[in-house]
Parts: sequence; C-alpha cells; structure tokens
Amino acid sequence: MIPYSIRRLLLAPTEIHILCAIIAILGCLPILFPEVSPKEYQDATVHYAGWMVWGAICLSGLLMGIAAFVHMLRLRNVRAFWQFLTWMSTWGIATIAFVFIAILADIPLPVSEQETTPIQTTTVLHPAADALSGPTSLVLPIDTTNQQINTIEEVPHLQFLEKEHRDILNEYLSGAPRWCSAGEDDLFYSKPGHVVMIPPSTGGTPGLVHVSFRRLYEGDPLPVGYTFVKPGDPMPLDDDKQPRIPDLAIDLGGQHFLLVAWRGADHEETAGKAINAAIVETDERLRALAESPDRETMKRMITGKDSYPGSTPELRLMEPPSQEGTYQAEIYANPGEPGTILLYIKEQESDRTLRLLNCPARYSNNPNEQFRHDIPGSVPLWLRNTFRNSLDTIFPEGTPLFIIRKSSGHQYFGAAFEVWFTPSDTAKPSRLLLRRCYKVQGYEPT
Repeated sequence: MIPYSIRRLLLAPTEIHILCAIIAILGCLPILFPEVSPKEYQDATVHYAGWMVWGAICLSGLLMGIAAFVHMLRLRNVRAFWQFLTWMSTWGIATIAFVFIAILADIPLPVSEQETTPIQTTTVLHPAADALSGPTSLVLPIDTTNQQINTIEEVPHLQFLEKEHRDILNEYLSGAPRWCSAGEDDLFYSKPGHVVMIPPSTGGTPGLVHVSFRRLYEGDPLPVGYTFVKPGDPMPLDDDKQPRIPDLAIDLGGQHFLLVAWRGADHEETAGKAINAAIVETDERLRALAESPDRETMKRMITGKDSYPGSTPELRLMEPPSQEGTYQAEIYANPGEPGTILLYIKEQESDRTLRLLNCPARYSNNPNEQFRHDIPGSVPLWLRNTFRNSLDTIFPEGTPLFIIRKSSGHQYFGAAFEVWFTPSDTAKPSRLLLRRCYKVQGYEPT
C-alpha cells in the first residue's frame, strides 16, 4: 500500500513542478553569468549546472506524465488535463523568467560552425586610438600651427547663434551626442561624454583640451573655479595668482558659456596655443548651423555623413583620454541588404564573449560605398543591461560610450572585435565581415 503523502505527490505534483522550475532557473544563473565563479571553476560549474537544469526538467516532466496517465486510467480526464495545464503554466512562467535573465546577460546569438572562420587570422593587438569621423566622436584633433597666445580667439559663429538663434543652438547642443552628455556638472572633464581635443605633442609637452557647453539661466550659479573671459580678452596665463593653467568659461553673450580646460604640463605657450586652437575648432564646427540656422541643417549635423567611398569593411575603436576603460566605435560596412550589424567583443585568450552590441544595418547596391555605423548607437531603454552588477548604468541613455565587463582599471588584456551581419531574411546565415584585435581594459568607477 503506497502511503498517502507519496500518492498525493505522484497524483498532484504541483509543488514539485514549482520547486523544479525554481531549481532550473537557479541552475541557469552560473551558465548565463559564468563570471560569478572563479575562473578555474567556471567550466565545472557550468557543466554541473547544466545537469541540474536538465534533471529538474526531466523530473517534473516524468511526474506530470505519471499523474496524467494514472488519472486517465481512472477515467478522470479533467484531472489529467489539469495536471498537464499546471505543468505547462509552471514551465511557461519559468521560460519567461529565463528569457528576461538572458536579455540581461547579453547572451550572443548562435552562429553556425561554417560561418565562424575569421577574416583576420593575426593576433596582433592594436591600441584603441583610432580616429573616428562621425558626429558622435568625443575625441577631435586640433592644429596649433600659427595660433597666438595673447588673447582669447573670437567665436563669431557661436556668438551669432547665441544672439540671433538661441533656441536652435540650444536644441542642437541638447540633441548632439557630442555635447549633450556632460550635464550640469562643473567638473565635466572628469565625466564621460565631453569632447577631448588633442593637439600635436611638441617639445615633450603633451596635453589635452577638454571642451563642453554650459547653459545658465538668470539666477543660476556660475561654475566654481573658472576664470570668466570674453572673446578678445587677454589670455590669463601669466597671472602670478594662478597655480596652474586656468579653466576658462567663455561668455558667448547670452545663456551659453563655452567651458575650456587644459590638462597637461603647465607650459604656457603650449597650453595657450592649444586652448585657442580648441576654441577655433569648436566655433568652426558650428559654422554650417550659423550659415543655415534651421532644423534641417541641425539634423544633418547631428546625424553626420553616413557613407564613404570604399569596398572593404572597416572597424575603428577609440578610448577617450582621461576616460580609461570607456570606448566608442565606428563600423564601416555595406552588407547590400537589410539586417543587423553585430559587434562581438571576445576575450582573446578564451574566446569568451564579453559584450554584444548591435545596430540596424545601412546598405545600398553600390559595392564601392561603405556606410558608417555608430557603436553602441541608440540602444532602446528596455535592452540596456539593468542587472544589479552592471556598470552600463553609469552612462546616460544615448551616450556614445560603452564598457567591457571584465577585469578592472589599468588591467589590460587582448580582446577580439568581430563584426557580423545577420540578414533580415532568416533563411540566410549570418556572416563575418571582419575581425580585429585590440588592447583594452575594464572600467573602474571612482
């Protein structure tokens, strides 16, 4: 005679279904997030976790089959159907939970074995210092040739926009990824999203110029620690009260200020020329909007030139100076059909996928035209990784920066960047466009 408690579990195993589903979800966690285990135990942890998931599913399915079969023998068809419905509902909820956790884990899309042969076979590591050409680039080169250091350079285009078309200027600065991510923080040069301008290094005196815009309304406090100047004022470099090259807040004659900060050796001639070169470059970037102050021009400036001549796909990666561990990339490709561009970032040593970023593919029928794709681009909010251990949340939505979830600051390692294309036609396989290896590091928040 079978005890009542055992018969109850065999004929109404709802509690066991729920328990098995919970065990399966818990077993998926070390598979989806292998980094929670020490590196030397990751393979074994994933192996046993897989068996745990498989065992929970089999046990639940077996009990459902036994209960349904017994009820049908007793002509209790409604109860048999109820057992099957309970089992399906429990595992349906578990499947939804698994899909949500998998989205948080950035699980890479499966690719076929025949499509995984890389185009680039070399393991040479490139520095993450490629020049980006799109409007989201946060690093701009400047030319200090023939620059003077006696006075602050004029900014005719900025002053014209501030005086005559302030709404257009503000709308552009609020919508352009290059300028809109610094927020209201006076210490913009220590945050992701501002623009870094790099002068040529001369005489062993390297340095950078950090540039941002700040909008002030009546009654707003002025930035602390800045020297306020106007275009044409004397360059405040030889003031004995200044312990270093001063940070400048350039009054544009209205609500906007141009914040300029030199970071480098206190070499006045080098700093003065670089500051003025950065001011001239910033003003020149607004020339088109000043000449045609309308929303069509503004939209064209925000999106930038979308294609360039060429027949070979290309990848460019940049790590903005003073923002160690943060990256932005541009992919130049023309797959010739609609689909999705995928950027896999893999640890070179283990081939483990660290990040997967994507964007819609631009394309045409011209094989000698390569389209620019900004990475990470505009990622929908629901796809952003909000897992509690994620560092992605340090960036505002839309910031053209991403991080690599491995290691810590100043701990460099080799990473392979693979650019794939997945056609919208699901009958066609994904294909590898290019592969390039870089020396990168993780991001360490401070």
